[in-house]
Amino acid sequence: MEKRVLHLVEYLYQGGIERLLEQIARHTPEEAASLFFFAYQAPKVVGMAKELEQSGVPLYCYDKPAGYDLNLLRELISLVRKNRIQTIHTHDFGPMEYAVALKIRFPRIQLVHTHHSLHYFLRFRRYIWAFRLFSLFYSRIICVSDHVREELSRHCPTARRKLLTINNGVNVSAFDPVETKLSPGPLRIVNVSRLSPEKNVVHTLLALKRLKGDGVEFEFHHAGSGDVVEEKKLQDFVEENGLSDRVHFHGFQTDVRKILELGDVFVTSSKTEGHPVAVLEAMASGKICLCSDIAPHRLLSKESILFFNLEDDSLATLLKSVSRDLGQYSPLRVKAREEVAQKFSLERMIGDYLQLYVANRNNILVTAAL
Repeated sequence: MEKRVLHLVEYLYQGGIERLLEQIARHTPEEAASLFFFAYQAPKVVGMAKELEQSGVPLYCYDKPAGYDLNLLRELISLVRKNRIQTIHTHDFGPMEYAVALKIRFPRIQLVHTHHSLHYFLRFRRYIWAFRLFSLFYSRIICVSDHVREELSRHCPTARRKLLTINNGVNVSAFDPVETKLSPGPLRIVNVSRLSPEKNVVHTLLALKRLKGDGVEFEFHHAGSGDVVEEKKLQDFVEENGLSDRVHFHGFQTDVRKILELGDVFVTSSKTEGHPVAVLEAMASGKICLCSDIAPHRLLSKESILFFNLEDDSLATLLKSVSRDLGQYSPLRVKAREEVAQKFSLERMIGDYLQLYVANRNNILVTAAL
């Protein structure tokens, strides 16, 4: 039986959710499901929305004003009816309130939710209380990591029996390492992330400042856009500390592989994550991965990632060690790629989602009355 699934999301610029949705759109077999995508904080088709559009899937963008928007709800009701949607799959907290309204309007529809991150969600009690209520209308709530699952279980006991972990996945074959040997010369460092405080790029820049002071040659390439204030703060830090000739911000990139190819070492100083797609892509690319010592990073690998403490100078110390002997760390590149292929493949993730969509198919048939 054909499965008709609407992915409902707030944004489609650049981030782990967006890149994941683009890969789902490109790699879900047409005979397995008909996918539709709706972003309601997207006045224009920009960023990853362009990639989705080019993949050929039906894409709807909407410019939502502040507050609850009845016109948006009407648009969604029309879309559900016209396309005979059977499952609404929401991503992160925002879209849940509209999905619940659609469930009330179309009781036979199935609601599935994926919770990708916790940073903003856990900061506000009103979000947690709303989530507890909304979860009552969902058949399944997917957590992208066991860490997310544990936190949701602790804060939202009403949802515990519906929680399920499906780790994010990446198309490993798309990230074949370009080089077989580590590049000589300056230490080449890369990062892909949003420019936002929780990504903590400033911690990496502080480590690079120390490397410069210690006479270590390096170059750093960053891909990603985000908060304008955060971007200016980082740019000012680079200029004030004489790092402009070594630190390069490339902004939004539709293909992060081009940035990953510029480095041998991938660094992320995030304070919080769900199940970071950017790290998975770096692992699949055969990079030496240096990650902040937080639970979501630890869950990715116990053998192929080097961890550092955010409370001290351990990142700078680790980078200096890597710069002295890249070859010593080369085995980590092979191990990282193997782990991603074994545990976090895109095919495995898509397969798990497809099984979930049909798990309750007898209860989500859309009749002509819809």
